[in-house]
Amino acid sequence: MEIKNHLVIVCLICSLAGLALIYIADINLQPVQVKIGEINFEMIGKKVTTTGYIIYKRTHPEGHIFLTVGYGKDKIEVPLFNGFVSGLKENGLSEGDFQKGRKIVVEGLVDEYKGQLQIVPRRPEDVKLVD
Repeated sequence: MEIKNHLVIVCLICSLAGLALIYIADINLQPVQVKIGEINFEMIGKKVTTTGYIIYKRTHPEGHIFLTVGYGKDKIEVPLFNGFVSGLKENGLSEGDFQKGRKIVVEGLVDEYKGQLQIVPRRPEDVKLVD
């Protein structure tokens, strides 16, 4: 009987610890609103939201779109991969909407590719063009 009570207490403590870890993970996954120039290598893996203007666009033959988004002197890369671009089409955006000079709001994970920082959006709703 006494072992059963100890087991219940241990299970309860483990459950509470698990809920606390889920809560902490959720807080860390909430995007932080940052300026492009504030994004640095220490933020890799963090979810951020930033606003800027499309200063360069390259379309890959396989359907990927690679954007460079800037604000003032600061810039960051934003890759939109083929499957992601298909999802954008479902939200009413097409490849032609991503024109140089358009204002864009991007939410995603900070990552690094070949020494360059980038923001990788996870869902089509993470990319918004602003008029």
